[in-house]
Amino acid sequence: MEKFPGLRSQSHNVSKHVAIMGELSRLVDVCSLMDVSQFEQELACADDHGAHVRELLEKLASPSVKIPDKLRLGLLYALRYEQNGNVAMIKSEMEKGGVPPDSIEFVDTILKYAGTKSRGPGLYGIGSKDIMSKMTKSILTSVQGVSNVYSQHVPVLMDTIQSAVKGKLSPKSHPYVSGGADKAAPQEIIVFMAGGVTYEEATKINEFNNNNQSKCITLPIRNRAPEEKESPGNK
Repeated sequence: MEKFPGLRSQSHNVSKHVAIMGELSRLVDVCSLMDVSQFEQELACADDHGAHVRELLEKLASPSVKIPDKLRLGLLYALRYEQNGNVAMIKSEMEKGGVPPDSIEFVDTILKYAGTKSRGPGLYGIGSKDIMSKMTKSILTSVQGVSNVYSQHVPVLMDTIQSAVKGKLSPKSHPYVSGGADKAAPQEIIVFMAGGVTYEEATKINEFNNNNQSKCITLPIRNRAPEEKESPGNK
């Protein structure tokens, strides 16, 4: 009897956690989040326009897929298939699927900010020096499958890091500030990305450092955007 109050408190805590997990599971099912997440990964990692556009049209017409998810899928499609896809048609289908017109404008905004004319080389394997390697990797992935469809994506940063540690980083895409090209593989690399980094990039860098003790990759937690001016609050 002396332990009963403590056991009762623990029982309430367990019940609350079970209720929360049950509600999260319900939302994941109702909003088709697992299905949407898998398709996001496929849009980011595979090049199959025919299959992608069919599935995207299904998602945009589905009442179970929420508006923010429809917008995100449309943005991912536009980035990958800007040059050989039908972005205008997808924007029209996004509107039919309930995405507000002001949100659809983000498609043009993101292409202006990160389209093929604005971004650096390497995204989706375009502009990469090691194209054959990427094609081989893509073919093997399609044949063998992946261990986890929800974590297929690897940021372009890691391709850059791998090229740098092997001494194969192109001086055209990453020119030297001064002096000639040093063919020796660097032992320490400091990565600076204007605007900051994503959780995924930070995680991959941490994994790289843990698996390569002889190398050291330093990734600042917070970087200032190019247009952000120095002020006493930024120091």
